[in-house]
Amino acid sequence: MKKALTFEEQRAKARARAAEWKKRSKPPKEYKSAGVTSYRKFVEISSQATYGFGYPDPKGYKRHFAPDMTALDLGREARAALMASRFITPEHPEWDDVIRIPIKEEFKAWEEANKARAGVKTLKALFNGAGHVSLRQQDGQIEIKPWRYRGRGHWEGIRGHEDTVLAEDVSDEAFGKAILDALDVSRAA
Repeated sequence: MKKALTFEEQRAKARARAAEWKKRSKPPKEYKSAGVTSYRKFVEISSQATYGFGYPDPKGYKRHFAPDMTALDLGREARAALMASRFITPEHPEWDDVIRIPIKEEFKAWEEANKARAGVKTLKALFNGAGHVSLRQQDGQIEIKPWRYRGRGHWEGIRGHEDTVLAEDVSDEAFGKAILDALDVSRAA
């Protein structure tokens, strides 16, 4: 007769299987990631730490600009954010602090700071007319993906929309123009 495992034994066995799987699996391909969110009163550009997905990077690039940025300025700042993006492996000393989903209190603090920056009191007012694009640089290309506002501070992909792909050595002005076009798609979705 087979012995029934205790909860702790089952958990230890599952962790051992996960560790073994992790050893055999390939690490994700390295890339750089950033985001541009355009609100009515300001534009937020920020870099991300990456490992499979992008995560907010407390030591990364995060700047706020006037909403009427030129294509040249937008392209230059978006490129600076991409260059500041970090690929963080599990061996990195900041892994536990960076590669994680922000907790509810962190989201709330971010929302409150942006509402104050925009001079509004509600999320609905903050996101009214907002647009968001993600930027991904990998293998000599930059992918620009617009997102549709889903509500309550969340974004989702746009069905049937082709992402814009540019060479990584594109001029700052052409890069900024492509981001502005993608922001228009995001707002209209």
